[in-house]
Amino acid sequence: MADDRASHLLGVATTAKIGSHPIHPMLIPFPIALLVSVLLSDLLFWSTGHAFWAEASFWLLGFALLMSAAAALAGFADSLGNSRVRSINVAVAPYGRQRRGRGAALANFILRLSAGAAEGALPWGLALSTIVVLLLLYTGWKGGTLVYEHRVGVHPE
Repeated sequence: MADDRASHLLGVATTAKIGSHPIHPMLIPFPIALLVSVLLSDLLFWSTGHAFWAEASFWLLGFALLMSAAAALAGFADSLGNSRVRSINVAVAPYGRQRRGRGAALANFILRLSAGAAEGALPWGLALSTIVVLLLLYTGWKGGTLVYEHRVGVHPE
């Protein structure tokens, strides 16, 4: 038991890093902020009808997908590169939900790309943005568990 507690307090090294700084935790705030901003600008478009907000959502969504792909690659490298990360159930479970979230965001982007930013925003774009943010809340909670409880990406003390 004491050995488990001691190993639990040690950090879990990450594979994808710059120097000693893990890349995944550096990148993940960007898609989160961008995807929440998509929902906010969709709500502003819904309430004001100004096309600027629909266009803003489209561009925010595009940048969110790019940053999400970069963060996912870093997280995938961490998972492949460290068996301790793969052994943590909390680390494996959210992958499916994260893929669903990226899939919903991609579907939202394709909808807006094909129908036009304003035409694709309501009602389906707003619905997809809401689903993505709800999935983000769950996967963000689980990701925080990896850092704060399992100490993934935390320097050993």
